Amino acid sequence: MMKKNKITIAKNIIKLESDSLKHIIKKINSQFDKACDVILACKGKVVTIGLGKSGHIAAKASATLSSTGTPSMYIHGADCLHGDVGAIKKDDVVIFFSNSGETKELLSIIPLLKILKINIISITGNKSSKLAKASNFVLECGVKKEACPLNLTPTSSVITAISMSDALALTLLECRGFTSKDFMRSHPSGSLGKRLLKRVSHIMLKTKLPTINIGSNLNKTIATMTKFNLGIAIVLGKNKKVSGIFTDGDLRRILQKHSNLDHLKIEDVMTRNPFTIHGDMLAAEALNILETNEITSLLITSDTNKLSGVITLNAILRAGIE
Repeated sequence: MMKKNKITIAKNIIKLESDSLKHIIKKINSQFDKACDVILACKGKVVTIGLGKSGHIAAKASATLSSTGTPSMYIHGADCLHGDVGAIKKDDVVIFFSNSGETKELLSIIPLLKILKINIISITGNKSSKLAKASNFVLECGVKKEACPLNLTPTSSVITAISMSDALALTLLECRGFTSKDFMRSHPSGSLGKRLLKRVSHIMLKTKLPTINIGSNLNKTIATMTKFNLGIAIVLGKNKKVSGIFTDGDLRRILQKHSNLDHLKIEDVMTRNPFTIHGDMLAAEALNILETNEITSLLITSDTNKLSGVITLNAILRAGIE
């Protein structure tokens, strides 16, 4: 057995695979755009087909598509020739996975699909192959060299095919406006589902909240913010209903304009009509609101606009929701 530097070999393999991924970025073109449009318009399902290593990639791609809003099923290439092609209907879209694009079993399926006038997408390493030429759309992900020292074992080509299928699935996700709530429906079990099922009411702060009366002055507001250390003060008006919010950012802006704060009332400088949500909202949705609006806290109110609690970005992240 030859003595080798195993760490150096491993790093070189990962570098070669990483370089292959960077290379296929340049191959995302109008074919990709059109393939997305065809799938978005599809009234049926997306059927992924492959053999060998490409079959494993096709199975993974189908699972990713289904879990991100695009109904999909995987069929083994050989099984298609022995009855399973009957699962493919005229409203479906088929995605073939083949690095060479010359797999005989896959090529034998194409005439059956042409009869049904089904759109064919091929994810292949050879855009000049018979499979590519028979496809309506070609997503090329070929590599110059496998990471395998012998240039034989499918390695870089597997990584690029997976990456291309992920790019397809997640582009479709964004185009469909697929949300964390939608994702939860297809992942109800396991730790991921349990995290996504958490509602705001499960993790919000309900006591020791930084509240002040609308008649308070700014100095008292600052003292309240300092005491509770949430970066906000919640302004309550008549019947304890939420009237506004004052944040660390608001304070910095006030300090730039005023050297003396003694005369300032909170109702004159607070943000009126702040973002409020209900406690039954999914925490994952609350996180999206926080990130979209670049804020760190949200007020939870009742139907009558009375304060129920506060949820912070840190609380959501501590709950494992990202």
